[in-house]
Amino acid sequence: MFTTARRQSQILELLDQRGSLSVADIARDFGISAVTARHDLTVLADSGLIKRTRGGARVNTGSANEPNFEIRRRHRANEKRAIAQAASRLLGDAQIIALDASTTCYFLALELKPTAELFVVTNGLRTAEALVDRPYISVMLTGGMLRRGANSIVGETAEDQVRKARVEIAFFGARAFSPEHGLMDFDPEEARVKRAIASIADKVVGLVDHSKWARIALLPPVVATNDLDAIVCDRAPPDSVMADLKRRGVQVVIGEGHADQGDGR
Repeated sequence: MFTTARRQSQILELLDQRGSLSVADIARDFGISAVTARHDLTVLADSGLIKRTRGGARVNTGSANEPNFEIRRRHRANEKRAIAQAASRLLGDAQIIALDASTTCYFLALELKPTAELFVVTNGLRTAEALVDRPYISVMLTGGMLRRGANSIVGETAEDQVRKARVEIAFFGARAFSPEHGLMDFDPEEARVKRAIASIADKVVGLVDHSKWARIALLPPVVATNDLDAIVCDRAPPDSVMADLKRRGVQVVIGEGHADQGDGR
């Protein structure tokens, strides 16, 4: 028997696969009533993750609404965990790194070695919280304005504070990615903080699960593809995307320990 949270996560998975679902589909597939199915869709739609349609729902690929952090954290959690494990292997000790407020970077924070002497710059409240009990990891949480649903800090104060720092590797999640447009987001304030972080990083790494390939988000690139050093993903991208990334010299690291090496500028 699915819990409500698990069932809603599974509904999101099916929508990613099929593009749309009817209330009848959900009721049949999960053995629940139509009333419960409609309630699940209402919760997901109110969180900005899906778009309600007559009698069902479809994938929401162009909403400016920011889904609740906890719902996003549960969505594709296994893929994000695989990406985080692979990304953590790019790090050594005694490095200065940046993690954005994405749920994938939250999973990366959980994967950091407790004994690694790292300095972490982040605008993510949950990311900082994940590192509270790591005595060897120092954390700089930016100042600024709180975005409650996203559990992030944004605004001019955050951007100015970030620009005074320097980091060796910056890690970014994304709401969409394509070789043509790079890493994209939906929220303008979040995007500005990410651009500020990218501007002071020696190396920039995108964390992208396979559902983000070749999608388009609302905003211009947070980080252009030519400014990326590496992409870490849970499975190999389509051949056309892989070829484009290789041509641009972007290293592609695939979860579960498999890697396809570009020149990794």
